[in-house]
Amino acid sequence: MSAKTKKLSTPVVSAKTKKLSTPVVLALASLMICVGLLGFLWNRTVPAPTAPTPDATDLLVDTSTPERTAESFLDAWRKRAHELAEEMSEGVAREAVITRRRRDEALSPEERDLKRQLWDSLAADRLQLRLNESERLEDDALALRGIAEGTFLDRPYERRMEIVVVEREGGWKVRSFAFGEILSDVPSALLED
Repeated sequence: MSAKTKKLSTPVVSAKTKKLSTPVVLALASLMICVGLLGFLWNRTVPAPTAPTPDATDLLVDTSTPERTAESFLDAWRKRAHELAEEMSEGVAREAVITRRRRDEALSPEERDLKRQLWDSLAADRLQLRLNESERLEDDALALRGIAEGTFLDRPYERRMEIVVVEREGGWKVRSFAFGEILSDVPSALLED
């Protein structure tokens, strides 16, 4: 071959190409599997955000007037704050609260938590009681009749109500209450007294 002729050659691959050792490959594969498994388990075990359970700080309790007592009791009833509702009531109303509490306590913890989350989100806003009439009863109790107004599932909610209150030392108490006709468009399957 002449000096001017160049020989074309293909690069020769050396037998000493760098390879990862089998233990290193296995370690990396195991690490990747562990990371993937941890990510999967983390997403499955992180609890979904839950609505906070009602306590005394979540509810406005005012028993200074018949109207405020009625609204406070209604708020505690809707949010299943049984202890507060029981403190603000007597007679038939207190028995209704106790019965409802026992019914809730008979549920499994999962059912009770689910029910509380559902009703806390559905009944998140306080109802206002728009009174149409009040009647003084024979025993100095006061019957308040009107419409409870608020929102339910982000929709306007209205329902007829009658709440009987009595004045006691330290404020007013709810003696009885009755839910009336629902005046707004709310799915009946979601409603309970």
